[in-house]
Parts: sequence; C-alpha cells; structure tokens
Amino acid sequence: MKAAAGYIKLIHSIDSDNKSVLELNILPGEKTPWHYHTFFSETFEILKGCLEVGKGKNILHLKQGDIATIMPNEKHYYHNVSNEKCTITTTIVPGNKNFETALFILKGLANDDLTNNLGTPKRFIDLVLFVYLSNSRMVGVRKIAEPVFNFFAKAAIKKGKLIELTQKYCVGIL
Repeated sequence: MKAAAGYIKLIHSIDSDNKSVLELNILPGEKTPWHYHTFFSETFEILKGCLEVGKGKNILHLKQGDIATIMPNEKHYYHNVSNEKCTITTTIVPGNKNFETALFILKGLANDDLTNNLGTPKRFIDLVLFVYLSNSRMVGVRKIAEPVFNFFAKAAIKKGKLIELTQKYCVGIL
C-alpha cells in the first residue's frame, strides 16, 4: 500500500454554501490528461510543492502561494513533474457534490493501491465512474470514448457500484 497516497480533506462542502473546497495531495508523477468541466470553475492554490498546470494554450509552473483558476469549458490538465508531493486546495464554484465524491473515491482507491503511478484508477469501472462524477470532458481523440464511458458509468451506478464506493470511501466525510 502507498503511504499517505490518498490524502484528502474536505474544507468546505456544497452542503453549506455555493462552493466546494478540498485539500489534497498530488504525488510525484501524478497527472490528468487534458480535459474540461462544463458545470464549474476550478481554482488550484498551491500550499506546498509545485505543480505544472496546462491552461488553455499556456503551461503554468505553480509553486507555493500561486493560484490558477480554470473557467468552465476551459481545457486544462495538471502534472506533478517534481520529486516531491504537492499539496493544494481546489475550489469548485459553484460547488458540486459529485466532484467532492469523485475526489474522495479517487484518493481512497489510491490508498488501496487501486490507482497506477499516474493517479489513474486501475479498474475500468472505477475510471469511468470518476470521469463521470467529476464532470471531466475529454478532448482530442479521447473525445470519441466519452459516450462509452458515460454508458458504462450509468450502468455501474444502476448496478450499485457507486453506492459501494461511496460507502467505502465517503461515509462520515461527505
């Protein structure tokens, strides 16, 4: 099992206001592919370490104290290119309960060694549920897989997989 791989803390939930604020770590090498969100903006604040963030046509190299906001429909990615853990807060406006749930599931999977060294869920069904819940829309050639991901995510929800994951990784937190 990876030590403290899945650190995450809920600072502020959509349940009490119009935003979601979570503190989490991003391990060395962890990254997301280019994607965008349609429902909300996402602000990264670097608390410790550094993080590369692709934002539109720009590549930002953020360090402690830096902040970057990604607007709805703006293509972006993040990548910890350093050898140190990066700790950030991510603020979602308007808040989104599914996004909160997705991050807790992702970090729980990491703690159970069910993600690869890039931070991606190893099991296809976990991956499609994460992408679906986090409102992550694919770009480029990956866009053609989006309907397939949505189909399998909805089928997994109907079969109770989301309930299983939330009971394991989110009870008492969200």
